[in-house]
Amino acid sequence: MRTLLSLLIIVVSIQASLAQDIERIIEKQGKSLLKNKEFRALSIGIYKDGQTYMSHFGTLDDSVKPTDKTIYEIASVSKTFTGYLVAKAVTEGKINLEDNIDDLITGDFSNLSFEDKPIKVKHLLTHTAGLPHFMSPDMAEAFEKPDNEVPITFQSLEQEMTKERFLELLKAFKPQSAPGANYKYSNAGAELLAYMLTTVYNKPFDTLLKEHIFDGLGMSDSGVRLTAAQKERLAKGYWSKNETPSPSQIIPLWGGGNGVNATLTDLMKWIEFNLNSDDKALKESKQIIYEKKTRWMAYLWNGWKDKNGTSYNHHGGTTGTQNWVFIFPKYNLGISIIVNHSGRKTPAKLGKVAKDIVKQLAY
Repeated sequence: MRTLLSLLIIVVSIQASLAQDIERIIEKQGKSLLKNKEFRALSIGIYKDGQTYMSHFGTLDDSVKPTDKTIYEIASVSKTFTGYLVAKAVTEGKINLEDNIDDLITGDFSNLSFEDKPIKVKHLLTHTAGLPHFMSPDMAEAFEKPDNEVPITFQSLEQEMTKERFLELLKAFKPQSAPGANYKYSNAGAELLAYMLTTVYNKPFDTLLKEHIFDGLGMSDSGVRLTAAQKERLAKGYWSKNETPSPSQIIPLWGGGNGVNATLTDLMKWIEFNLNSDDKALKESKQIIYEKKTRWMAYLWNGWKDKNGTSYNHHGGTTGTQNWVFIFPKYNLGISIIVNHSGRKTPAKLGKVAKDIVKQLAY
């Protein structure tokens, strides 16, 4: 009995020590990031061995501090949810990775092939379909404008990109290389997957997110379409050196590429699910389905293989926020870092912090 009690005391002591270590790590890294004068507010979350740790730093507009209830635009991290929904459709037999895209969407899109090699579901999931980043080339070119003009220019173009316009451009698109040959990151491809899911399930994409992910995980502050009350908690963000906040995303499309908004609290629930669940669709979504040199792709997750095992990550960025999500199954470790600033060097700065955290918790 005394031996068991002693072991329990040791375990509790180790857990308490780990918690203190992680809290110190978050505090140190948060203060370090705030030394970047353009970073106004940020949130850091770490999941490790069954426990979640979160802290928030800086201030939003009107000197309001970010909290567990602050909602952020998570941009392309949205793709990780889209990938899971596709994996679910695969496990349910509604979709096959080898299916031609033309067979899964309404209308004639027989143009989505190169020399009789059609674009398949697996190509969209791995960014090897040959589709452009955005269906409108003007949207990509907007980021070549003078820095202070980027947010307004991009929002104007985003507003014009209706679902009808997206499909018109898709129907006119002509692939320039064989599907599967080359990696080319494409927001348009993820949107096409979201559209495909709405036709397969005959439900809006937001409804699919809610029914198959958010409700089950208790992610009550996540979605493409926010309520009026939730919009009040949406963090305003800043582009580059702009002193005025960027306009919030409009998301006239489905939202599978960059449309989800979420709190850090909800993102940590998503991380925990990805690390610990035995869900069949989740396991499918982590299968590496494209591998070439140093590039590995699962279902819209970037895969990485090194001394840390097979890990997964995704970056997201709008004209006002940027964030990274990292998952390390080998260490039962997940990291989420969000800042209400978006600049060309922001991803590297956040990524460096994540690497430092992994070095300290890789056990």
